[in-house]
Amino acid sequence: MTLSPRDFLLAILAALIWGATFPISAVALQSTPPIFFAFLRFLCAADFVLVIPRPTVPWSKLFLLGLLLGAGQYGFMFVSMTKGISAGLASLLVHSQAFFTILIAMLAFSERLHRRSAAALILALAGLAFLAVDRGESDAIAGLLLVLIAALCGAAGNNLLKSLGKADMLGVAVWMSLAAPLPLLLLSLKLEAEGSPWLLLHTISWEVAAAVGYSAILATVLVFAIWGRLLTRYPAAQVAPFFLLVPVFGMALSALTLGERLSLLQIAGALLIFVGLAFALWPRGVVSRA
Repeated sequence: MTLSPRDFLLAILAALIWGATFPISAVALQSTPPIFFAFLRFLCAADFVLVIPRPTVPWSKLFLLGLLLGAGQYGFMFVSMTKGISAGLASLLVHSQAFFTILIAMLAFSERLHRRSAAALILALAGLAFLAVDRGESDAIAGLLLVLIAALCGAAGNNLLKSLGKADMLGVAVWMSLAAPLPLLLLSLKLEAEGSPWLLLHTISWEVAAAVGYSAILATVLVFAIWGRLLTRYPAAQVAPFFLLVPVFGMALSALTLGERLSLLQIAGALLIFVGLAFALWPRGVVSRA
């Protein structure tokens, strides 16, 4: 089952919106700590429970989604930065969740991976590796393990979204956000407040507020709704590879808006990801239900 033209464009749009958070967050994180920024993002997204009805999804699943896709994914990723991982490398490696998403779907939903699709994913993984190697860093094992846990949280959350079937995904994206702010705030107070919670409030500027608004409204509420809809309609191997476009779009937009230069390794990595995505979406290489 291949994506319809409309859903293909929605998947590209989702990756583009997520990718734009790279340069936008880069500006915001110059003045505010990353975990506190994630707290503000999900706190803002959760405000929409005042206008968006709760979906017909059990509270337990909503809160588990918020813990996995919000507190778990972003919490572990940002804590990894305190253990020797750079922000850039952490942001790249967390996108390895695309592969974990497919593996979990094979176990949980009996989806089978065609050899052509497997080859496509290997190409895309090689592209992601090129992007990571370009960072030229030697990072602590503890930090790498934390990023791996963050990616697993994201993959588990993706498959929990997939299990919701025809649930209202806009409502899910909003109401799951209720579970993320408190754990992120507690983590931020422990690691970033430097003994005074008021220091965190003083980091909020209009640039931070604008970045929070974008991240909450578009990159959380809108994109998680799109992502959830796609995951429930198609096999994971048809959707997850689009997630690998996020760092590619992020680097391209950073180059355009912040003047960052792209290396040959980055360009080669991006090309491998695009080729892998094309292979993954090739009609004869789709994933089918067992």
